[in-house]
Amino acid sequence: MVYFAVRRITDHITEFLGRFHERMYLVKGKDRAALIDTGCGFGSLKAEVDKRNELPLLVLLTHGHQDHAMGAVEFEEVWLNPEEEEVFTRQTDAGYRLLGLGISRDAVNVTPEDMLPPPDFKRFHPVREGDVFDLGGTTIEAFACPGHTRGNLVYLDREHRILFSGDAVSRASFLVGKEATTVEEYRDTLIRLRALLDGKVDRILEGHGNGELPFAIFDAVIQVCEEVLAGNTDRIPYDLRGYKGFTAKARKPHSLDRVDGGYGNLIYREDKLWRDQG
Repeated sequence: MVYFAVRRITDHITEFLGRFHERMYLVKGKDRAALIDTGCGFGSLKAEVDKRNELPLLVLLTHGHQDHAMGAVEFEEVWLNPEEEEVFTRQTDAGYRLLGLGISRDAVNVTPEDMLPPPDFKRFHPVREGDVFDLGGTTIEAFACPGHTRGNLVYLDREHRILFSGDAVSRASFLVGKEATTVEEYRDTLIRLRALLDGKVDRILEGHGNGELPFAIFDAVIQVCEEVLAGNTDRIPYDLRGYKGFTAKARKPHSLDRVDGGYGNLIYREDKLWRDQG
């Protein structure tokens, strides 16, 4: 039976951890609630959310990848950046979605029958940087963070100073998909976003990993981008589900921890380093 591990983060935020290590967040205000991302669409996330929410609900998707967006089929009001249409539509393919069953170590009780049908992109509402969602005492603002995908967004809970980053920045930022930007563009994105958010963020809740990142992750990944562009990497070959490239800094076995003790990492393609290669 598919299940989601549930954890209370604060008085108004609940985390749902899916069987593919994807993290979704229910954010409750006085009048409405927002769900940040919806997971892979295996099993009913809505059933778990409904147990913990009695308010009108909207869904804010960080990007269109299948492990963040496919559960959206269960929800009525869903917002996604229109720039994500191509990658979202491509990843609705059932065969591609089922590949994840053979990768996640914790998906042992998940079967193809647990997979929900894909959502219809045409019914999504468009969201872009600067859009604001008032939940009543809690305000969520969207910021653009092109890199992992070109239409990637992060969401800031202004009052509680919490950033929901999805896959936009992480301990192993992933730029291998054809929908990703170049390393140079991603570096510039992070420099810009760091400046916009400086002094506004106390916590970062991520879409995978350990669930939480320090604000210093921006500086750490910017530094790795600089090293990639300078050719100063360990250049570890990477190949997963047809995504091929290199990991910038060597990692310990079965861990995101770097061998050299540094923080932050990048999985990249050598044909997408500079802006004019994009």
